[in-house]
Amino acid sequence: MMPGRTCRKAAPQSTEREAVRECALQLRRIGDQCHLHQKILSLIAKLFRPGT
Repeated sequence: MMPGRTCRKAAPQSTEREAVRECALQLRRIGDQCHLHQKILSLIAKLFRPGT
């Protein structure tokens, strides 16, 4: 790099890092919701299953 020129890669890395962080948070929320739905279905199945 020539002296006096700024590095342009700093901004995209931080933006990319934020995008990856947001994606990870959304995937975690989706996973938590699926896990909760599965637990509720399991509880309902236990309550209505004949023989238990």
